[in-house]
Amino acid sequence: MVNIEELRKKYNQINKQPAQDTQDFLKKFLMMEEGTTQVRVLPAKDPDDNFYAETGIHRINDKNYHCPKVSKGEDCPLCDLSFKLWNTKESGNQDIARQIKARKRFYLNAVERESGEVKILSVGIKLFSKILDCFFDDDYGDITNLQTGNDFKIVKDKSGEWPNYDKSSPKPSKSPAGSDAEIARWMDELHDIQGLVKAASYEDLKKLAMEITGEDIVEQVKTVASTSTESNSEDDDYLKHLKGLE
Repeated sequence: MVNIEELRKKYNQINKQPAQDTQDFLKKFLMMEEGTTQVRVLPAKDPDDNFYAETGIHRINDKNYHCPKVSKGEDCPLCDLSFKLWNTKESGNQDIARQIKARKRFYLNAVERESGEVKILSVGIKLFSKILDCFFDDDYGDITNLQTGNDFKIVKDKSGEWPNYDKSSPKPSKSPAGSDAEIARWMDELHDIQGLVKAASYEDLKKLAMEITGEDIVEQVKTVASTSTESNSEDDDYLKHLKGLE
């Protein structure tokens, strides 16, 4: 005989919290609270590889889709749709264009100083630019260097409508990332950040685009793009829109 009370408890349990594999996955990421979080950004294991992975995220119906245009340089129906909607100049369409455009994200391996654990640091373009600025500053240089690099202080301010990271900066003094044993352990615990970038298929994104508009806009946009060899005012306007939202 089915125990209804036990079933109800199980139902409430699985609907109150994510599945265990989802919880385990999220534990890999550094969850930054408001205030200061100090990290040490780590280099790639192979010195010829980038210390970061780059992607773009389309957020549709509360689900994330990795953009093939940003991550792989391939065609993306949602980017095409965003372009078309923005250039209608209608406020409602431009609102949708903002919502479906790909937001750039960068994944990095970093030691969270508070816990001493290697976490995946997921940042937007503004905070990533602050990290890159260090490499071009003679006072800092390669802050990922395990012996002569710098820790980085991430300052998250949530007083406005959106989180602000303008006060984030590298620590002024250079230092080893840790002891030889710690460094060896951290480098062995690096997460596969490149493996996180799995672009959605063209057909899946095309289906989403058609669900949003009720029509096949992909070929229309391609035709317009292929006949334009030079930048025009609409393209420039759209690029400014994208830059402002990243």
